[in-house]
Amino acid sequence: MNGTSIARWSAGLVAALAVAAGSWTVPADADPAPQRSSWVLEVPGPDAPGTWPAIAAPWRPGRPELGVQVYWVNNPDDSDEVVLAKARRLFEQVIGMEANAVAVTFPFFTDSLTASAVHADRRTPSPERAGLVLAQARAMGLRTSLRPLLDEANLQQQDPHYWRGKLLPRDVDAWYASYEALVTPYLRVAQRARVDTVVLGAELNSLQDDPHWAGLVARAREAYRGQLAYTANWDAYASARAGIPVDVVGIDAYPQLDVTATDAEDRLTTAWSNWLDRARIGPGTVLTEVGAAAEAQTIDNPAVPHRPGTALDEGIQRRWFAAACRAAHDHRLGGLYWWKLGFDVDPVAVDPVADLHDSWLGRAAQPAMRACFAAWGRST
Repeated sequence: MNGTSIARWSAGLVAALAVAAGSWTVPADADPAPQRSSWVLEVPGPDAPGTWPAIAAPWRPGRPELGVQVYWVNNPDDSDEVVLAKARRLFEQVIGMEANAVAVTFPFFTDSLTASAVHADRRTPSPERAGLVLAQARAMGLRTSLRPLLDEANLQQQDPHYWRGKLLPRDVDAWYASYEALVTPYLRVAQRARVDTVVLGAELNSLQDDPHWAGLVARAREAYRGQLAYTANWDAYASARAGIPVDVVGIDAYPQLDVTATDAEDRLTTAWSNWLDRARIGPGTVLTEVGAAAEAQTIDNPAVPHRPGTALDEGIQRRWFAAACRAAHDHRLGGLYWWKLGFDVDPVAVDPVADLHDSWLGRAAQPAMRACFAAWGRST
């Protein structure tokens, strides 16, 4: 497929997805329409099957979701063609990890812990653009998920202890109305693009017992007929299962285990297994995020992505990931997603020495992760 055909395909899909999405706006001070890029796209479209890398253990119902989380901060200067080129580059990397699934996570924002509204801005991919990327993933044979995640950088500037799990909106009714208005266009596009799962919320600990979820979930089902999910923080799984009536509740897994940075992989695997047992995380549950920094201090709090000035330690990152994957497989979980690949990252240009410590590309953890997925995929 030549560049002209790709442009026609992407333009047609964007138009179709725009109809599905309905209206979607960003604040008035957001950037205008994206500038067109000078990139030349040479990417076959979904009508050219056989041009994509083969997936070793394709997902189907009953098989584990062997996945990678892609975190997408939109670049408004990228054309749709450039977005598709970046998406294909990333999804080829995902498939090369012996994965069969990809989850696309994107940011939205709020002004404070007590604000009564949420909003998108120029960093938030539009519903139409999200649909374009997810259609590309599906064309390449990957299972697809879409997840909005409240960005907390501005909250932590107000207080380092603030995070998305502490929201206390002044007007709860207004907050849920605002949130529903933000996510509904993505639900419509997900239905049109045949996305497998839409995550309706993530790590909102303080809101998980709120009765508004029942109405939000019911109305979401009117727009989207696929699997509705919620992802709980590792320490709030039980309350999420009790309070949010979605189809599945996954876990962003950053447990603080009783281990040291020099413990062997077997010891770490035992610690992971014990945590899964204590948290009553049973067969079929999906670990929607597993991440760890390549530094010894990651065992203190694996959710911290990078501590400036700390020494690089690829060994603990490798053992942590390998142990998590072994424990998840042995507990017959429904899958695991590695956190994360940035949407703009070029896998061939990574610097394992200088990159932030939460990256695993090019580091010792990467082949260990790939090996675990390969073994897991062969065993099912």
